Amino acid sequence: MILISRVYEIVVTSNFSNYPQGSIWALLHGLKFDVIFYLQLSAILMIPYLIIAFFNPRVALYFFAFATVLLMLGNILLLQYFSTARVPLGADLFGYSLAEIKHTVGASGELKIFPFIVIFLYLGIMFRVMLKHVYFKIKPLGVAVLTILILCSCLPFKQFQPESSKFDNEFAMLVAYNKLSFFTQSVSAYYLKGGGEDQKFTFTTIAASAEGNPFTYIDADYPFLHKETTPDMLGEYLNLGKTPPNIIFIIVESLGRAYSGEGAYLGSFTPFLDSLMQKSLYWENCLSTSGRTFQVLPSTLASVPFGDHGFAELEDKMPEHLSLISLLKKQAGYSSRFVYGGEAEFDKMEGFLNRQGIGEIIDSRKFGAGYQKLPANANGFTWGFGDHEIFRRYLQDLNTQSGTPRMDVMLTIATHDPFLVPNQENYNRKFEERLKTLKLDEKTNSFDKQYTPQLAAMLYFDESIRYFFNEVSKTKEFANTIFVITGDHRMPEIPISTQIDRFHVPLIIYSPMLKKTEKFSSIVSHFDITPSLIAMLNKANYIKRPTVAAWMGHGLDNSKGFRSLQTYPMIRNKNEIMDILSTDQFLSAQSIYDISPNLGLEPVENSSKAQQMKNELDNFLRKNNYACKNNKLIPDSLKVYYK
Repeated sequence: MILISRVYEIVVTSNFSNYPQGSIWALLHGLKFDVIFYLQLSAILMIPYLIIAFFNPRVALYFFAFATVLLMLGNILLLQYFSTARVPLGADLFGYSLAEIKHTVGASGELKIFPFIVIFLYLGIMFRVMLKHVYFKIKPLGVAVLTILILCSCLPFKQFQPESSKFDNEFAMLVAYNKLSFFTQSVSAYYLKGGGEDQKFTFTTIAASAEGNPFTYIDADYPFLHKETTPDMLGEYLNLGKTPPNIIFIIVESLGRAYSGEGAYLGSFTPFLDSLMQKSLYWENCLSTSGRTFQVLPSTLASVPFGDHGFAELEDKMPEHLSLISLLKKQAGYSSRFVYGGEAEFDKMEGFLNRQGIGEIIDSRKFGAGYQKLPANANGFTWGFGDHEIFRRYLQDLNTQSGTPRMDVMLTIATHDPFLVPNQENYNRKFEERLKTLKLDEKTNSFDKQYTPQLAAMLYFDESIRYFFNEVSKTKEFANTIFVITGDHRMPEIPISTQIDRFHVPLIIYSPMLKKTEKFSSIVSHFDITPSLIAMLNKANYIKRPTVAAWMGHGLDNSKGFRSLQTYPMIRNKNEIMDILSTDQFLSAQSIYDISPNLGLEPVENSSKAQQMKNELDNFLRKNNYACKNNKLIPDSLKVYYK
């Protein structure tokens, strides 16, 4: 049964889901991990089996058969999920409501019922075979050998799990993983993890140089509260006038550096955005703080920690905090809008933005007439209005706004599964044309062709943002506007190369007020954006920032050379905080890597900093849990800055 389920993945799932070339070796290699995992499960299930058998051997027999069928069916369901999402399902399942799960599954349109009918019939036949021909047929010597194998499989040998260094990329490693094993490990780690609110934490952070603006913590009861000393890095690049500038965030769904910007290893499919990078302040090594969209607004607009499942998921239990929206509204009378083509309730975005005092939320329910939704998939599902329509809807109200400065946010949607855009054939053709102009090597060229819908959708976004800048440049307030453009995370549907690749996104700050343009190679994160904007506005005397803050970010680094000064945790999905960046090393799922200038990773066997980084991640979890569960981000004395 173990062998046949792996063969099913090799023959059926990998072919119908367009796994990249070379995945067969990883799939075959994974059979070893299948056997080990089921031996480990046998060791656990042997205990209830023997207890039941003591009272009724026949019931124990049925328990064995039922458990086997259930586990195999569970594994096949999980590998079906993996084939669609390109990442294995783990404890993140429990971070979503039933409505959100239904929404996401509807978007994929991939989980058909027919394969499961066939699988269930197959398992039923195997159930009968085991009952009649296998049970109690093993000789005593075989039982002894099997028992030794079962017990040995429980030892914590490293080779019992796939190691990234043995595979070409992270996707190949995940292919080799037994999906049920990944799920059970993730769920177990989630429920058994430490870091409760009653556990002690420390303020120590892995030291960066003085250039990294190290925090000076000031209150033992507020674990993130520190003196606010973020330097004004942005001001030296901008000709700021007497009037506070408008600030417009454009957060792009799945905009990863793998396929955007100079040096993109899959080739760049954002030609207009690439040209805008040449006229901007551009960070080529920016990191998102999460592997999904749920944390992008809290991180970019408020630089806050994660809570249990993402900061916005705390809903009415969100601790008091400062944000760019609330500070600018209170200090300088900024108006604000959020424009999104889907439903703003998803990922609790609406609740988070309302908490900031957002002026208006325009989502799919408020677009009005004259706008076209994205094409529906086979299930009739569409996320909502596409990127071109989002920009058009934003521009519709732009000239009707009052004379107050604006702090607006747009979140695009088209570069998301199912990757269906208007005039699909046209963009598929544009993809082929773009591929020819890139002149990639044969291997990369063949790889990209497997992901035509994804990369064609990226070209659709690129043309949409070209339209936006053509139109917004005609408005009277364009000259006094700062645009911040970044991705929420890298696209998981295109196989990820390394553990850090999922977070690697571009960051672009463009404005007609720029004195000069620059490309920076230093590592920065979404956490750094709000502290830097606040520092700039404070230095220019548009606002008065607080003397203390609880930002996670230290501010943007304007080093043109590659360097990494900070220590930042990252959350892969709504239940997995297992990655942390620490200067030039990266801890991911207990493995340590050196970071190279192109954000490549090299495994490190004996890092002197390994235990320190693990301790730092554990300490962050304790601080995160305590602050978020006990309303201990900022004290009441800071309410004057946001209420």
